[in-house]
Amino acid sequence: MRLKILIYMNDESFSSSKNDFKELIRRTNEKFIKKDLIHFLKIPSYTSNREAIEEAKDFITSYISNFCEKIIEVEGETNPLLIAEVDGNIKDRLLIYMMYDTQPVNKEKEWIKNPFGAEITDLPEPLDRLGKVIIGRGTYNSKTPLLCFLNVVKLLKEEEKLPISLMFLIDGEEELGSPTLLNTLKIKKNMFTACTDAYYPSIKQDLNGISVLKLGYKGILSLSIKASSTNSETHSAFSSMIPNPAQDLIFVLNSIYSKNKFKINSLSAPYNMTESENIIIENLMESIDLGIIKEKAGIRQTLIDDPKLNFIDYLFNPTFNISTLKSGYLENGVKNMVANKAECNIDIRFAHDVSVNLIFEEIKKKVNDLTRNLKSSFEIVQNMGYDRSKVRENSILVKSLVDSFKELGFTTQIWPISAAAAPLSQIQSQLGLNFIVGGLGIGGYAHAPNEFVQLNSIQNTRLSNYFFLKNYADLYSEV
Repeated sequence: MRLKILIYMNDESFSSSKNDFKELIRRTNEKFIKKDLIHFLKIPSYTSNREAIEEAKDFITSYISNFCEKIIEVEGETNPLLIAEVDGNIKDRLLIYMMYDTQPVNKEKEWIKNPFGAEITDLPEPLDRLGKVIIGRGTYNSKTPLLCFLNVVKLLKEEEKLPISLMFLIDGEEELGSPTLLNTLKIKKNMFTACTDAYYPSIKQDLNGISVLKLGYKGILSLSIKASSTNSETHSAFSSMIPNPAQDLIFVLNSIYSKNKFKINSLSAPYNMTESENIIIENLMESIDLGIIKEKAGIRQTLIDDPKLNFIDYLFNPTFNISTLKSGYLENGVKNMVANKAECNIDIRFAHDVSVNLIFEEIKKKVNDLTRNLKSSFEIVQNMGYDRSKVRENSILVKSLVDSFKELGFTTQIWPISAAAAPLSQIQSQLGLNFIVGGLGIGGYAHAPNEFVQLNSIQNTRLSNYFFLKNYADLYSEV
């Protein structure tokens, strides 16, 4: 791994004419959005766009250079990872994870505005009730919370009021599974010995303004399975006498997962909810509106109608998702032929306390056992994966966030786990640090057309960043 070290010295700090830092955030909010945020959002930094990734990386490096004591650029497998240190009143460092790469744009015709135009507009009904929003890829996931947090740290450093030292991990490969980050955590553990906990700034309010805070993330395994034969693509009249990779692949998939159940030992048993998780679920069912969650996600149809069972399945059931299934003639019209190859990409998400490597090895063994008697050749590849993660409800991370939301007049829903997955679980397993994801702000449509952030909620995003840092430093000092 090659490290390129850039060291910047702080400019002379200056004091604001006003002592009220909250007022400083409010006063600078419009300027921050117009001058900094919209500029950053216009950079089309989807993971495979190397030129724009470089532009986004340079933007961030320039933005933090005046208040960070050290910036390290780690050459990535695909894109660079930035590691930066900034000194505060407490010497120990809070680890801050952020990402500057995004998903590519899909279904471009469905976007109501240019996906990289960062234009301020209204959403169609029923989300028009949110008022003005910024439309653009990365506005919600996760370039807006990234820059909001960096801006608050910048202001705190200028005012000489940063309550605790920080270490930034700014990832340019999150949408690829963060390979460079994960490798850095494994081989450079000594870099993080001063870190106390880890935080991922995000915008996590629902459409009613209630903050949603999740005590962990599911694990994830991404894998590919490919089947092939040595034949050319032949006429379907020969299908009874030759291998059919498409049929063999379907047979293998059904032997791993069918009728909404896994057929491997590690995930075949239902998830056993703890007493604490049951209590959290019961409390949630009194306040949660699944209709809003489904509306925000664009969901119109579910497998079952019972709201509570639907929600429990969503959070705790392991998922087997075929994101790509490709074989045969894929052009217009019909061509009766036997495909000579078939392939699929699968992601598995799990709340079970099992190793992602165990799951993969079980699947690999089953595929090998099943395909011994098949004529098609099979290849199985693990693309990426990481285990689940959890944080205690009484941790100072959770308390700091909940208190910051309360100070700004917002209530919080505590969820036992997120149905999504995050590479931050490796921060817990490799470094032994707790981590949490959370923050104020309203947005949605991550990975989908018309990704947005509500314009008026951005100020609260920045304010909650400030209160979180202050609250965390105060609680950490008491430990």
